[in-house]
Amino acid sequence: MSLFSAFGVLATVVLTGLNSAGGPLLDAMTPAAQLRVGGRLLAAVAPNVEQFTVGGPLFGPVPTRERLTAGGPRSSAVAPGIERLTVGGPGALVDADRLAIVRFDATAGQRLTVLAERRTLTAADNTDVIIRRIDEKVAEGTLLTTWSAASVDFTAPATAGYIIEVKPRVAEHGTVLVSLRGSTSGTLVPGGPPRKVTIGKAGERAFLTFPSPAGRKLTLVARRGTLPRQEYTDLKVTTPAGETEVLGALGEDSDFRTLNFDTTAGGVHTIEVNPDTTHTGTLTVQLVGTVSARLTAGAPPSRVTLARAGERAYVTFRAKEAEQLRLTVRRGSLTTTGQTWVQLQTPLGLDAGSGTLTAERPTASLAFSTSAGLYTIEIDPEGMDTGTLLLDLRRIP
Repeated sequence: MSLFSAFGVLATVVLTGLNSAGGPLLDAMTPAAQLRVGGRLLAAVAPNVEQFTVGGPLFGPVPTRERLTAGGPRSSAVAPGIERLTVGGPGALVDADRLAIVRFDATAGQRLTVLAERRTLTAADNTDVIIRRIDEKVAEGTLLTTWSAASVDFTAPATAGYIIEVKPRVAEHGTVLVSLRGSTSGTLVPGGPPRKVTIGKAGERAFLTFPSPAGRKLTLVARRGTLPRQEYTDLKVTTPAGETEVLGALGEDSDFRTLNFDTTAGGVHTIEVNPDTTHTGTLTVQLVGTVSARLTAGAPPSRVTLARAGERAYVTFRAKEAEQLRLTVRRGSLTTTGQTWVQLQTPLGLDAGSGTLTAERPTASLAFSTSAGLYTIEIDPEGMDTGTLLLDLRRIP
């Protein structure tokens, strides 16, 4: 008789003895797990009792929301009763008593957002929102006690099944609505017309790409459309390698935002538009360039025109060593709803002086001593102002 056969007989005798001596022990148990010897079913055993195979590995308790494979990694598969989300589809209302789990599928490189909105969940403490693929934590965020919703943005690292864990930090009772959102995409042309971005569902993001060589001076102009004033929208520009070039936000108290930046690498860049609340609506984004001009000391004043909202001007002039000069900048037809900054830089890029133009102060004057080389004057309206300015450069006797 083989060892497995002998063990099977022995197990049968022991189980039968227990059943006879102690009454119908096995019959009263729910067949939630099974004891097998040599692959043969011996008896049904009580719930939460693990499955064993002779000669196989020892298992710990099997989670109720996931399945384990003998000797294999933790599986992302979850029980049939767990809700499954689809991108842009309806949300799942889950009871977040200690832990709630929702599942979804994603493809590699897919840009997604998990939105968790408090419904009846109490706010005794923060609630963690974690996205996992098998044992890997992909992203996480926090539903704060002071906020009604939290969004967790991420890019799916692989084509696979994922789970969302909603974990209150203390024992709480109530529900949370969990939704899965995608993103929209498009293109933008530097120096071209504005493009309307529509946020159709709470939690959505938009990604716009544009080509540019390295070292180009650009300004991202974002204007509020139908997005409500409560909306706080993050803006970010990244290089072809995904590195951040500039970031900022269209705030709650403003209808526009401008972000100045120089492209640090050539190729296709990306603009991310990411609302920070659950509101929806539209805004427009535009990429504008710069205006350039030359200035000569003692010559008639030069006129500089800013034709597009958000444009900057760079005016250059050459100076000799130890010259005494005065720069005067006057507002012509330039609208001045906000301040216009005037910044003077030396040939080495150092700050040589600055001033501002406003409706109350339409003129700025800078006196300075020079070193030999090419100086640069940057003119940067703070608002959406357009129009003309006059620049006059004179030697001080």
